[in-house]
Amino acid sequence: MNKALRRWLPAARRLGWPAALATVLTLAAVAGALWLPLGQARLDARRQSLGAQRLAVQQSASPAQVDAGSFIRSLPADGERQARTAALLALATEQGLPWPRSEFRYQADAESGLAQYRVAMSLSGRYAALRAYVAEALQRDPALALEAVRLRRDASGELKADLTWVLHMQAAR
Repeated sequence: MNKALRRWLPAARRLGWPAALATVLTLAAVAGALWLPLGQARLDARRQSLGAQRLAVQQSASPAQVDAGSFIRSLPADGERQARTAALLALATEQGLPWPRSEFRYQADAESGLAQYRVAMSLSGRYAALRAYVAEALQRDPALALEAVRLRRDASGELKADLTWVLHMQAAR
């Protein structure tokens, strides 16, 4: 054994396990303090690498962005408005949801070439049926948006729903 170790061993036995624990913890703290700058350097390098990747993705995505004109051209034509509205109302009937009242409002912006057809309907039925109706309608028509929902229960406990749909389309020319 080393002479220094032989000299410290009796002193360590006299101090007991608290001194041994303190020594181990001190050594662990010293090791952590030596390791910390190395870990920090790796984190800094990774952070710079991710920043460079993010910048590259942003720069490559800029030219590929879709302009407003191609977005509007991807929408259904205004001539399909009646068929789309009929499909929306027929789906409510298929789901067993009576709609005693509906209101329609057409709005077109000739400058942008975008048209919106708002369909406000009042439905009554079970919550599950109303929810299934909304989900199915949005799935069937990608250019359809649900603008507003208002739910309430009447005195008999039946659920009433006021839904406002917006059919987005290309404006008529």
